[in-house]
Amino acid sequence: MTTKKQSVEEFSTQLSAQIWGHRFKDGQKGAEYVLEFLNVLKGTEYDFGANNYSRVRSTGLRQFIFEGDKEGAKTGVVSLTTEQKESLYELVDNKDELNVIRDFFRNLEIPLTDGTGKSANRSWYAKTLYPLHESLLFFELRTHSKGNQKSYSFERNFFARGGELYFLMLSYGTENNLVLREKIQDRLKSLLGKNKAIENIVSKISSRLKDDNSGSSDLYPLKKDAGNNREYPMLPVTDDAIYSEFAEEFYNLISLNIDIYELFELMTSLITFQLGRYMLKRAQLTELDKVTFFFDCLDAQVGPIQKLSARSFSDNELLIKNKFEDFFKQTFDDKIPSKEFVDENLQSWHADPALLIELLGLSRLSKVRKNKVVKVIQKCDSYDKVMINLFNVVKDIVSDQLKKHQLSIVRGLTRDGGYGGFRRGSKYRYFMSDTFIQALVYGNLEPGQQMEFHAFLQKVYEKYGFIVGELQAKEDGIYEKSKLNVSYFQRNEYALREKLRHNGLLIEYSDATAMIRNPYEQARQVTK
Repeated sequence: MTTKKQSVEEFSTQLSAQIWGHRFKDGQKGAEYVLEFLNVLKGTEYDFGANNYSRVRSTGLRQFIFEGDKEGAKTGVVSLTTEQKESLYELVDNKDELNVIRDFFRNLEIPLTDGTGKSANRSWYAKTLYPLHESLLFFELRTHSKGNQKSYSFERNFFARGGELYFLMLSYGTENNLVLREKIQDRLKSLLGKNKAIENIVSKISSRLKDDNSGSSDLYPLKKDAGNNREYPMLPVTDDAIYSEFAEEFYNLISLNIDIYELFELMTSLITFQLGRYMLKRAQLTELDKVTFFFDCLDAQVGPIQKLSARSFSDNELLIKNKFEDFFKQTFDDKIPSKEFVDENLQSWHADPALLIELLGLSRLSKVRKNKVVKVIQKCDSYDKVMINLFNVVKDIVSDQLKKHQLSIVRGLTRDGGYGGFRRGSKYRYFMSDTFIQALVYGNLEPGQQMEFHAFLQKVYEKYGFIVGELQAKEDGIYEKSKLNVSYFQRNEYALREKLRHNGLLIEYSDATAMIRNPYEQARQVTK
């Protein structure tokens, strides 16, 4: 069963990579996108112009922090050797101090959950820490056993390439704004370099456990290199104006005068929303395809509003599905371009269907699925039957897995970003968590800036397609289509106003006048 699943997913991934980039993966959590991005930036020495980056393992440090935790197999746990422990004891006056240090770091573990809210079941080498300092950034590992010997290599299952792709988005988005690029680089370098006490402790532990985190000479490519055959992250479009928006929003957020611990959850919300936005934009077949988000701000307490929000989510998922259908058709048409081509090759496909299977890029499908293609092609005796019957069977083989994979990514981004999700027994819908509301305001208003409430609603409608209240619902047409009383939209808008006030982001001067504000000061810039 495993082989079949992998072969279909491999073909699906190849197609999705051409639409969205190489590669997003549905196992990656929101926090891991951010951690991978920060790892990559650190590995370039904070340079968005870099073409490659280095990675660190921090194997010994992590074994110390997570000693006693699961190691792959159900019965396996990670443990330090007696020699390693004796070496660490030399750092402290008594053994209890070492436990205090371990507990401090363990309390920095980032909780990861699955789609149902349960804790993700990860081995020690797949766990992550809040990056209070850059020394706590490291890539996920994979363990290998040969007899009693264990070795470790870098893993790509959970740290896929979402963070690498986001790095590229900010890189492309600041190519024509080098001042902004330098501000982002300097601010992140400052944020991740502040806690010198942590750096000092990590350095001593890593030295005792013989971690070599000085930077690897084995560099990993961020862009295609003619002299290197390694896989590299790839964005199908490099000049999209949306990347500049991402960079500006991201800088607005990180320029707040708060530390990295407070910023991390906000960064996760903003970055996952930006990635979700990017994927939906890439799913648009034409400019007429609208991407809008109708938000239920009434916490699923009002049925008609909840249904509108769920329908909005379904409409955006339909964009993804339609993009799959369209792109698959383009791919199929490229492989089988004309009636003349079919007439020339049909007889040879009947005699040796493997030729057709190889042409379509399906060589690694399971035998059962290949047989479906074989049976259909042997019954096709004309161009029309090839373009209808063969097309449909191949699409059915690939499409369901493709949709499942990509929709799962979009749902994960929505959930981890705090701008949507579901309750048991209900459909996915859009809503605004407190964290997302904060990230939205901080990403769009500079520190200390204010904007009138209704002007802000119009701004996020025009920029993102956000619909909450009466005016935007009427402008979009959702009000007329819904046939709901206008009071529903007014209540929804008032609920958002209350959420903003609750988060300290709104000042009311009267029932008619309210100002949204970013209450933080600008962080001081690094001076060189």
